[in-house]
Amino acid sequence: MITVTECENPVDLVTFVETDRLFLNPLETDDWRIRRAVRDKVVACAEALPDGLCLMVFDAFRTRTRQWELWKPVLANITQNNPDWSDAQVYTEAARWVSPPDGFGSGHQAGAAVDVKLARGDRTELEFGGAMKGLSGVAPTNWPVSPELRKNRDMLVAAMEATGMVNYPDEWWHFSYGDRLWAEVTNRTEAFYAPIE
Repeated sequence: MITVTECENPVDLVTFVETDRLFLNPLETDDWRIRRAVRDKVVACAEALPDGLCLMVFDAFRTRTRQWELWKPVLANITQNNPDWSDAQVYTEAARWVSPPDGFGSGHQAGAAVDVKLARGDRTELEFGGAMKGLSGVAPTNWPVSPELRKNRDMLVAAMEATGMVNYPDEWWHFSYGDRLWAEVTNRTEAFYAPIE
């Protein structure tokens, strides 16, 4: 069992700022707050990328309200597409795609997670296979994809992991540090970033 003990009081939230190596894509959000330690890791990743590549951030901190906005349609979609499933089965499947906002919540709610992809300097996104936030089989990081897509996924994971971030195996775009998922993936019994609200 993983215990979560908040290590910051008050929480040290800062705001991402665009650079020539770090882009902010407003497709998902315009709230670019994140914990300072996570921001520093993401910036270090962007600066260490090979020439011509940049890191594009799509999502960072989420309020509990925003997490509910993402959760409800996923839960409804899975319920509609699986009418014979029990409430527990629907909940479990929905939790694969969006962290439930009740109870513990997501790494985004802790300000400890980001959704990112690689891009070129002109903001052209590299291909990774499947849409971000897509409820499809190709979302898992290790899903069988073409050699080009595999190269891009592996490059993103290696670059983020080099800074101490970990990838959520069911979403090639999701990385975190210090939250419950980070503790789970790194086989730790404690996480040090808890949901902020």
